[in-house]
Amino acid sequence: APISRIDIFTGYSYIAPKANVTTTQPDGTTFTSNMDAVDYGALLSGAYYFNKYVGGQIELGFHPQDKNDGGYTTQAGIIFRFPVSGMTPFVHGLAGATHWEGPDNPPYTTLKSAWGPALTVGGGLDYNLPYLNHHVGLRLFQADYEYFHVNHGPQPVYGGRVNANAARLSAGLVWHFGSIIPPPPVQYACSASPSAVFP
Repeated sequence: APISRIDIFTGYSYIAPKANVTTTQPDGTTFTSNMDAVDYGALLSGAYYFNKYVGGQIELGFHPQDKNDGGYTTQAGIIFRFPVSGMTPFVHGLAGATHWEGPDNPPYTTLKSAWGPALTVGGGLDYNLPYLNHHVGLRLFQADYEYFHVNHGPQPVYGGRVNANAARLSAGLVWHFGSIIPPPPVQYACSASPSAVFP
C-alpha cells in the first residue's frame, strides 16, 4: 500500500477529566464539585507528513456538556508514525486551547464557558483497509493524556479554577490522501571510450 501524505481522522471520542473545583458562595462559604466524564464526543484531526515518519497535526475535540461539564479543544503539534505491514502505530504531542463549561451543581456552582490552555500527549494504532484503493483505514484506538487549565474567575457561584488531568479514548476512520514516493534507486552506468581497442 502507498504511504499517504495526508491523513484525516474522524471518529468517536470519550473523555474523563479528573479535577476538583472550589467555588465561593455568596455567604462566604465554599463548595467543592467534581468533574464528570463526557460519554459522547467526536474527534477530528488532520496530519500532513513531511516524509514517511514525521508530520504536523491539527486536532479538534468536541465533547459537549453531558452530565455536568463539557467543552471543546483546538490543538496543533507534531506526529510520528511507524508504517509496518498493514498497521501504522503513531505517537503525537499537541498544544493549544480549550473552551470548557462546568462542572455545574446548581445552586452551588454553575461555571460558565471559559478559555484556557490545553496539552495532549498520546498515541494509537491504525489498520490499513484494502477498500477504496487503500484510501481508508480504521483507527483501532487512540489513547491520550490531556491536561487543561481554565480560570472561571473569583465571582461567587460562577467562579473557580479547573486544573484537569483527563484520559481520552477515540476510535474511527482514517482517510488517506496523496502519497510519499520514495526516491528512485541509484543506478550506475559504465561505458568504454573508445569502444574499439587495437593492439
